[in-house]
Amino acid sequence: MAIDAGDGDTLELAAAAHARVEVDAAAAVEMAERALKLARSRREPEAEVAALHALGFARHELGDDRAVRTLRAAIRVGERHGLVRRVAIVRRPLAVYLAYRGAIGPALRELDLACAALDEHELARSEVFRIAVLGLAGRPPPTLESSDRALEILRLAGDTIWEARLRKNRGVLLAERGDVDAAEPDLIRARDLYARLGATESALGAEYELARVALTRGDLPACLARLDAIDAAAVSALHNSALELLRAKALVAAHLTAEARQALELAQEISRRAGIDDPEGRLDLVRLTLLAGDPALAQVLAERARRSFAAGRRPVYCARAIGLSLAASIQARTVRPSALRSARRAVATLAAAGWHDEALRIQLSVARAATELGSPVVARRELAACADLRRHGQLADRIEARHVDALLRLGDGDTAGAQRAVRGALALLETHRAALGASDLRATASAIGVELARLGVRIALAGSDTGAMLSCAERLRGSALRLPRVTPPDNPRLRECATDLRRVSAEILRTEQSDRSARTLRARQAALEASIRRLSRHSAGEAGPVSRVPTTNELARALGPRALVELVELDGTLSALTLADGRLSRCELGRLAPVDEELEWLRFGLARLARGSHTPAQRASLLAGARASADALDRRLVAPLAPTVGGRPLVIVPTGSLHAVPWSILPALRGRPLVVAPSATTWLTLQRKPTRPAGPTILVAGPRLRHAVAELAGVATCHPAAAVLTGRRASVAAVMAGLDGARIAHLACHGRFRSDSPLFSSLELADGPLNAYELQRLRRAPELIVLSACDLAISGAHPGDELLGFAAALIGMGTRTVLASVVAVPDAAVKRLMLALHRHLAAGETPAVALAAAQSRLRSHESALAGFVCLGAG
Repeated sequence: MAIDAGDGDTLELAAAAHARVEVDAAAAVEMAERALKLARSRREPEAEVAALHALGFARHELGDDRAVRTLRAAIRVGERHGLVRRVAIVRRPLAVYLAYRGAIGPALRELDLACAALDEHELARSEVFRIAVLGLAGRPPPTLESSDRALEILRLAGDTIWEARLRKNRGVLLAERGDVDAAEPDLIRARDLYARLGATESALGAEYELARVALTRGDLPACLARLDAIDAAAVSALHNSALELLRAKALVAAHLTAEARQALELAQEISRRAGIDDPEGRLDLVRLTLLAGDPALAQVLAERARRSFAAGRRPVYCARAIGLSLAASIQARTVRPSALRSARRAVATLAAAGWHDEALRIQLSVARAATELGSPVVARRELAACADLRRHGQLADRIEARHVDALLRLGDGDTAGAQRAVRGALALLETHRAALGASDLRATASAIGVELARLGVRIALAGSDTGAMLSCAERLRGSALRLPRVTPPDNPRLRECATDLRRVSAEILRTEQSDRSARTLRARQAALEASIRRLSRHSAGEAGPVSRVPTTNELARALGPRALVELVELDGTLSALTLADGRLSRCELGRLAPVDEELEWLRFGLARLARGSHTPAQRASLLAGARASADALDRRLVAPLAPTVGGRPLVIVPTGSLHAVPWSILPALRGRPLVVAPSATTWLTLQRKPTRPAGPTILVAGPRLRHAVAELAGVATCHPAAAVLTGRRASVAAVMAGLDGARIAHLACHGRFRSDSPLFSSLELADGPLNAYELQRLRRAPELIVLSACDLAISGAHPGDELLGFAAALIGMGTRTVLASVVAVPDAAVKRLMLALHRHLAAGETPAVALAAAQSRLRSHESALAGFVCLGAG
């Protein structure tokens, strides 16, 4: 209720300002300043203390670093006038604000002084502050019985706002200790009480904590959805910092390193501006550095954080920094016995403070480190102590426990037991991935288990069982594509962002064509893309069958006269597993680095050739360079396999950068039917999928391609009943409608692969780009899709050979075959290839055979068209 400062009671105005903070902190500042001015003019010290208290509270919520000074001023005024109770009440928030800034000793002293001068009701309220300070200090929390007594006192007094505050703080502490089942009811009750009182920002704070509980449970979609539902503009700087820090943690858990770093940097910047000490941010920076693959720097950062926490007498944070330092040394393979001793002390510190899960997590690292040091007895003892974490911990913890088990079994010579541990861990990862409903989350999740999967491959390659080698190699790659298809959430905001993005992208193109700056538009584009990424991650995975890794016999029967070539990279060395005539063989291909170098030169040459406008001498030089690189790749990748695969049609499963190889340009493969697949499992699943006997054909020509309409005219002669969309008719809505359920789709458009964000790879249509996110809205993906465009066969490769991109999205949705190019292609020559291709398709040939036949007729100056590959089933 608003109060007239000229006529009202000053103390009442100060109390109203304090009550206003959790509803509107900015308005509360104005009220508190009016009360302060009035109290000083009337020489009312108690009202002055109350006004300073409210002003300090509001400033803290707004991230204003003057909050501590304001509360200290209140204490000075109160002590000068003997206002013992008022001073005690002010000391409580001062203790919390000091703890936020890392001054733990002074914070605890202020809290003790406050509690010594308060009655039973105020002592019950003081539990709110005690829990907050002890949590920030990393000290053991009050017992649940103590806080239950305080809650009972507050309920009997009808003190709803303080009940909400106590429940929230207790829920926070329980969640930090890993007891999410006990934390969630407290946080839900706090959120509902705050909402009933109109304390919107505090209710959002409780919602934030529920997001943290979801992350602890491993429910990443729920965590991200809760975070994105919180309007950053509606909360203070302090809460914004916490919001971005939790977002960074969630993105770290999802192995989305670049986005996690952005969120962490934003959280740290907000904290710096507000003068807030950010211990969690420092620890998260270490985790991010580890995730980015720089364990040496991570160790430096962890040690720096440890020294700072030790100087500030923050034992829990110090212990957690020690745990991260040990994790960094394990990754760097620089573990020393002294690190184990320090880690054991850290485990004891965390256990004593109630951080049981964190203690077990470091104890698990001790077990892993002991295996590195050749101390299996120590490793087994420490692993046995982590039994609870192995059964009920977060996914990464359970996988790491099985990794240690596998290493111990391997050390005992029990390779079969080690492989069982690997398979068990990867089955856990499969369950986790199935719960995710976004392509990028599914793809990056593989990074959680990639080290363990590589251990399985290493064990298999060290033996002679080629069947085990193939099975392990398959578990390492393209696992996300074995899951039921992704369906974007039915969110009006998501559709609105997609429409806005298309409009902005089209405007950027027009702006740049007129040589004007598009900086503002590009910023808007980036913001819309970020919103689409976030909103797309809110869906949980849908239940459905998961394609299992096939046996060698199953693959052999499906291959028939074809041969399988599965490439495996381990520790920088390339091997090939070949399956032909039912016989599985292994061939060593040498170091991967020279292959990558030749591939880079080949792609460079083909890209230059596609641009045209060269003199005859320049074209001859580029052709010679491309041929030389193709010959070198042929010698390294194909020639060693000739004794086992001969001249058979091939199913090729690449790895890493080799997904971008234009296979048909390699001399030994020219004119040979080839299928490139993310994994043998995905190939077999698509191969077994029934072909669609009938269905519409759609032909689309995008803008700014001089020969696109002529290309469609030629292709249409092979498909007289096809729907043809050109000019303004080739809009995103019309194309999506035509693609849904089509048997054959041919799109002659400008294509763009986005290495920075593969799911925004797109085709340019009349009203803007059609990207991979939007493709996922199709109810039935086309049976066969021909992308007469540049680069769209390329996918972004993540750890575990997880693929993200335009073509990969189509395969993940169930398209049997995609014909697309891994390089830029010359527009004029493409139409000749496409006409030949469709003539063979119309004659009843399979896509792989049709493409090979069409490419075999190319003249030498059209060699860039060998960049087209057949993806999927073929």
